[in-house]
Amino acid sequence: MRARRVSRVLGSVAVLTAVAAVTGPVSGAGASAAAAPSSGGAIQHVIVIMQSGHSFDNYFGTRPKVNGIPAKACQPIAVNSNSCVKPFHLSSDQARAALSDNQVVTKKAFDGGKMDGFVTAQSNTAISSLAMGYLNGDDLPYYWSLASRFTLFDRFFASSQAGALPNRLVSVAAQDAGQTSNEVTGPINVPTIFDRLDQAHLGWKYYVQPSQSAPHAPTTGEQSRTPLLTMPSFTGTAPDAAHIVSTSQYFDDLTKGQLPAVSYITSSIDSERSPQNPAQGEAFVRSLINSLMQSSAWKSTALLLTYDDSGGWYDHAVPPTIGQAGQGGQPTVVGVRVPTILVSPYARAGQVDSTQLDTASIPAMIESVFHLAPLTQLDASSNSILTGLNVHQEPITPSISPSSATAVVVPRPAVQTIYFLYVAALLGAGLLIVLAFMRSRRQDLDALSHWTSDGLP
Repeated sequence: MRARRVSRVLGSVAVLTAVAAVTGPVSGAGASAAAAPSSGGAIQHVIVIMQSGHSFDNYFGTRPKVNGIPAKACQPIAVNSNSCVKPFHLSSDQARAALSDNQVVTKKAFDGGKMDGFVTAQSNTAISSLAMGYLNGDDLPYYWSLASRFTLFDRFFASSQAGALPNRLVSVAAQDAGQTSNEVTGPINVPTIFDRLDQAHLGWKYYVQPSQSAPHAPTTGEQSRTPLLTMPSFTGTAPDAAHIVSTSQYFDDLTKGQLPAVSYITSSIDSERSPQNPAQGEAFVRSLINSLMQSSAWKSTALLLTYDDSGGWYDHAVPPTIGQAGQGGQPTVVGVRVPTILVSPYARAGQVDSTQLDTASIPAMIESVFHLAPLTQLDASSNSILTGLNVHQEPITPSISPSSATAVVVPRPAVQTIYFLYVAALLGAGLLIVLAFMRSRRQDLDALSHWTSDGLP
């Protein structure tokens, strides 16, 4: 029965558009004191876009002024080998190599903090050396443009070493629920940030890029990308499942001015995880952000673009040990560093923020903005993503970014300006029609006068 119910959630995700009314953290009727944003009201919407399967060095390791790829980096091609592989630029085909990135692979790559096992950790020796590859601004022009215009974090780590699902669970529950892989052996029942939002009467949605297949029980991949599908508390009843909607609803909500207080967005065919094309995922994210910039919600939104894990790609940064994390009361070594950008009118434009952060910082950010109680010790003790914001600065003008990072960014004109131009164009066209009509009439009168002077009746 539960499988059929979850199947209906996936199969009908494009039409599940009903949500609870959004009271929002704005001042006025219906807004509780506990729900008021901590940022002085500047941030009223938080959007989390979580893509999949890339490390920081893989995307931004060659960018200036970041903690990027060391000049002498070189990874052994085999255990105890004197030969090594240096970081190199990936071709478009190489960037889609299906590397492994489970917990065993990640631990081997870390090699007790030496960070020298990324090549030898890969079981497929035919592609293992590709783990050292990277992309640059020519390959990812939009992402590099975002990093120039907003805040790039170069110390943001995946909380778990065990893959996509554990990290996505941390992103919504500040814990991995004991998951050590993407395999779900039974229902997951843990408190989430959405429970906190419901208690505060704040609206939320989980936007999911629909599967292109027929309705079906959720696959492992779909569960790992959308952890709510593993939770009976969200899939068990129609009202709860109605929070899980298609990404097409995101664009409709922006157009109608109905973006909820908190939005999570996950892709499927555009997730960027190998063997998917990173450029295709980049285009998907660009469509999400450009639509936000053209909406009324832009002026009060903080959007976080991040990744669930490294996908097996090399990163040189030694992961820190954090908190208690509920793992038997023992401190936990987090996973690989991942790309993360904070996009907002109040982002510190062009700044590289080196605050130590991890996936648990995501629910912590939402709790901070909306004054919600922490879910676990992990989010309670995490550093703040909000260091990337300055709510007292002049807001960044919304702009539609070109596909090329070197192209000129064209600011979005004000709506009033567009209406004025439309009206001016219509008036101009009308004036031309009137002038043409008057000229035609004058020519007719001149001709008639000429004929009359010649004695024509």
